[in-house]
Amino acid sequence: MTGDRCVILCAGAITAADAAWAAIGPEDFVVAADAGYLRARDLGIRPSLIVGDFDSAADPGDTGVEVERFSSHKDDTDCMLAVRRGLARGCRRFVILGGLGGRLDHTLANLQTLGFLADRGCRGELRGDGAWATLVRGGSLTLPDTGGYLSVFAFGGPCSGVSETGVEYPLRDARLTSGFPLGVSNRFTAPQAAIGVKQGTLLVVTTAKD
Repeated sequence: MTGDRCVILCAGAITAADAAWAAIGPEDFVVAADAGYLRARDLGIRPSLIVGDFDSAADPGDTGVEVERFSSHKDDTDCMLAVRRGLARGCRRFVILGGLGGRLDHTLANLQTLGFLADRGCRGELRGDGAWATLVRGGSLTLPDTGGYLSVFAFGGPCSGVSETGVEYPLRDARLTSGFPLGVSNRFTAPQAAIGVKQGTLLVVTTAKD
């Protein structure tokens, strides 16, 4: 565990493809959040730490892995507890598996967790239920063609100078707001798409083809 990446396993569905995509290595700090320890067990992943209030799964007991137990009367979600442990270890990159799909409120909370990380200068990614999400704040990224849909949304306020290339509906120096979903359901037209935003925070989402 010498790297700067934290991989968090949440209670949502995590497929073998998700785990392979994450490419978890011995240098990663791996945290299972509550029922995420069951996902880790099913996938043959040994976490570095298990945290949670265990209201969605039985207490793991003695597994040979350190467990931090919390009351259910707390401000942090179990995922946020895991994020805080990663930050305390000096991690700057976070991959959260099983954090999309399922209960809408938890999905929204996990998207806000990406904002929490961005506010601290960290990069966060969510993957689960056939979808992936990250935030871009005053910068750019390139994405390979996933064969599905690509969407961008203003996150936490308006975005200006938004650009998209390599897609069916390109954008150039566009302005996005939280009141109109202009950037939803785009399609790749090139081996990779380029996305940029000059000001503001852009939520970038890919979803599987129908």
